[in-house]
Amino acid sequence: MTKFIFRLRQFFKFYSAAVTKYQLHSPFVYELAETVLDDKRWYYAFRDVEMLRGKMLSSDIVLNIRDFGTGEDRKEPLRKMVRRAASTTRQGRRLFRLANWANPHTMLELGTSVGIGSMYLISGAGAASMVSLEGCPETAHVARTNLELVGLQGKVDIRTGPFDQTLQPALEHLKEVDFVFFDGNHRTAPTLEYFEKCLQFAHKKTVFVLDDVHWSATMEAAWSQIQQHPRVTLSIDFFGLSLVFINPDFKQKQHLKIVPSSWKIWKFY
Repeated sequence: MTKFIFRLRQFFKFYSAAVTKYQLHSPFVYELAETVLDDKRWYYAFRDVEMLRGKMLSSDIVLNIRDFGTGEDRKEPLRKMVRRAASTTRQGRRLFRLANWANPHTMLELGTSVGIGSMYLISGAGAASMVSLEGCPETAHVARTNLELVGLQGKVDIRTGPFDQTLQPALEHLKEVDFVFFDGNHRTAPTLEYFEKCLQFAHKKTVFVLDDVHWSATMEAAWSQIQQHPRVTLSIDFFGLSLVFINPDFKQKQHLKIVPSSWKIWKFY
C-alpha cells in the first residue's frame, strides 16, 4: 500500500507539471509525442501479444524465480508474474511506437521478463538486431516460447544470467546500440552502472528508454542523476516510460514531462 501511495503521489506531481504536444516548441519532440502518445492506430502485433498475455494470466504454471537484483530464489505463479512485472498493454503499445519511430538497427533490452516488452519492441522495430538480457532461466524460457508462438523466433537473442556478466558481452556483440530499454533492476547504483556501460557504445542518435523511474525514491534518484549527466542533452518523461537523448545537436539541455493531449483537453493551444 505504501508503494501505491508513493506512486500515486508522484503521478499527481508529474501530471500537474506535464504539458501536451501543443505546448512543445521543438519539432523533434512534437513529432515524438504525437507518434508515441497520440497515435491511436491499431496493429496486428497488439492482438497477438495480448492473446498471449491472456493465456498467461489464466495459466496454472509456477516458475522457479532466480532474482539477482534481490538475491532471492522463490516460486511464483506465472499469472502473478505477468501482473507484477510484465509491460502493461499501454506501455507495450508505446514501446512498439517508440521502436517504430526510432527505426533502430540494434536494440538492447535489460530485463526480458516473460517477453511481452520484447515482442512489442521487435514487432515495432522490424529488421533490427535485438539482444535481451534476463537473469532468471525459467522466465527466459517462457519468453522464448512466447516469441515462437507469435512467429518471432530468432528475432530476439535472449541471454540468461546476471547483468554484470551478460551486459558487456552483449554490447560488444552489437558493437553499437541504437535503442536501449532498461527494465531489469530498479535500484540506483545498478541503473547508473548499466547506463554508463551502454553510453560507451552509444552514438548521438541513440535512444535510451527507462521503465518506472517513479517506482521508488531510489529510482527517482537514479533518474535525476541520469538527467544531470554531462552527455545528456534531452530527457522526456512519459511517467511510465522515460527517454534520454545524448545528441549534441540539442544545444540547450531540456527536461520535459509530457502527457497525451486527451489527458489535458483544455490545453489545445
